Amino acid sequence: MTDQKNPSGDNATPIPKDFGLENEHPMLTMPFSLRVGDQVFEGSRLSVTQMEVSSPVGEAVPGTRRLGTLKFPFEDFSVTLTADVTVQGQSGDTLTLLFSEPTGAHLAQLRYLINSYIAGDLVTLKGMMSYTGPTQPKAPKAAVQRSVRDRARSIGVALASLLFVLVAATVVFGRYTTAYELHPVFIDRGGQSMQATVAGQLTYLDGDAAVGDVAYTIAATTGDVLSFQMPREGEVQLASEIYEGATVLPEDLILTIFDDSSSLRLRTMISIEGLTRALQGDPARIELNDGRKYPVEVLVKDTTRAAALTGDLYVPVDLAVKGEGLDPVDVGKSARLRLSKTLLGVFGVRQETE
Repeated sequence: MTDQKNPSGDNATPIPKDFGLENEHPMLTMPFSLRVGDQVFEGSRLSVTQMEVSSPVGEAVPGTRRLGTLKFPFEDFSVTLTADVTVQGQSGDTLTLLFSEPTGAHLAQLRYLINSYIAGDLVTLKGMMSYTGPTQPKAPKAAVQRSVRDRARSIGVALASLLFVLVAATVVFGRYTTAYELHPVFIDRGGQSMQATVAGQLTYLDGDAAVGDVAYTIAATTGDVLSFQMPREGEVQLASEIYEGATVLPEDLILTIFDDSSSLRLRTMISIEGLTRALQGDPARIELNDGRKYPVEVLVKDTTRAAALTGDLYVPVDLAVKGEGLDPVDVGKSARLRLSKTLLGVFGVRQETE
């Protein structure tokens, strides 16, 4: 290896090792004192890396490292910090010392005191430091006397809020416990209905046939010809769009035989879920267009069971009104079927039907 010469020459000014301390951490004039052994020095300027104290000439040797105690006096108390200091040098009666370990345990408290002094929270009073922030908690607010009108207004707001919550809860409870079936309920006269049993064409139709005579004949698509006798006497009413030559499908209504009674028949298609709820005891009622409401009972027929067992989503049922309600003048009208739950039914308690 060859020696490298200093390109700046032998006359270059050497760079001091502590050249960056003054610019990186500027000195701050604030009151403090430093105790080293039995000697106490009055401080003049301080930073987080060094300090300046007043000292007679020749009291300290540069490079000496000692344990020092920094003391910051306040009006009623003082803050003391302990740190190792190293003598840097002396100029006149001003002695400069460096913190041997600037990042030691004293750094956090020292930095807090310096920052508080810079922010103005700490001020000097004749060599003592004083805190300028609040010294006592805020006084509690005086109690405000409320008038009768204010109390009435508060009670009114509370009652209005309670009423709003009650209405909202009622609406939510009704939506949760009430369901309307999609299909309408048809109100007809009570009688014996005769329906097509096969798909085919009506080749013969006689609504005035006597008991035991052929009422209608169907030529089935399978090639068979089926004839149906009039089962009893009574007023015969042909279904709409039923005539000789008409095409029919299974369960299409052909005619209805009425007696002299004023009984009514309510028919509808109900969903499987609605049928299950009705059979489990959920209350059912019909609602007419004029606002009348009547409790009803869902009657399960053979056709209902057959449709349910084949997996149909909607099955035919008859409804019976509980008690007196509908009149013969209601024949031909329609209604809606509503299923609901009682409060006990919401919690899973079985609801017995009347």
